[in-house]
Amino acid sequence: MIKRTSFVLIMLLAINASLMVEAADDLTGKGTVTFQSSDQETPPVDPENPGEVVDPGPIVKTDGPLRLDLIPRFTFGAQAISKSDQTYLADAQLFHSDTPARANYVQVTDNRGTVAGWELTVKQETQFSNSTTKNNELKGAVLSLDKQWANSTMGQQFQPTIMKDAIEINQIGASYPIATAERGKGNGTWVIQFGSSGEVAGNDKTLKPMLNADGSAIIDPLTKKPMFKNEAISLFVPGKTLKDPVKYTTVLTWTIAELS
Repeated sequence: MIKRTSFVLIMLLAINASLMVEAADDLTGKGTVTFQSSDQETPPVDPENPGEVVDPGPIVKTDGPLRLDLIPRFTFGAQAISKSDQTYLADAQLFHSDTPARANYVQVTDNRGTVAGWELTVKQETQFSNSTTKNNELKGAVLSLDKQWANSTMGQQFQPTIMKDAIEINQIGASYPIATAERGKGNGTWVIQFGSSGEVAGNDKTLKPMLNADGSAIIDPLTKKPMFKNEAISLFVPGKTLKDPVKYTTVLTWTIAELS
């Protein structure tokens, strides 16, 4: 549960008015400005250039001064049924705007004004499944998130702490920490991304182009942009798991919570 709080900061501006007459008294007036927590919507931004607004298409978000502006959708595409162990990569994030393909990311905004800190977690509610088919569950399938890092227009002194190790969601229903902003950090808007296009120094390139058999780029029908796979997001499926030629889905719950 997200607690909504308001924060009022009063700044006093001292104004001295000197009267140009002999033996005049000094007069002091007061000016005030009041800041309050804000739940005004923050649009999605380019995770590698967070000062630029982007258009990712339909998004899922929460409301309130502490909120999730965008959560990722992981799509692993159509795959051939295999009796061997397989690891599938997620499609990278594409945009309807001119922004090139990016790694999948979460966007967090903290406008409470308290700088009280927050924690971001993810939970897989169910195994990948399809209730309409005989083999209705991908038994043993494991979703993994890796190469996570944070970016913002805010100073790096406010950067949240990111879980650096790869996150293997091998326990359905358990919450896995992604990032924690200690008290005094995490204010403003932050993007936590899994992987990188390689354009930002210090981050490994994890995007690889999707190609047709003739070597030409596969084009996304919605954005009309070349598609990429993101090596930082993967789904492992054991070869021994029985699979039907249907779509299997799962539910991921992303939670942003105040620190207690």
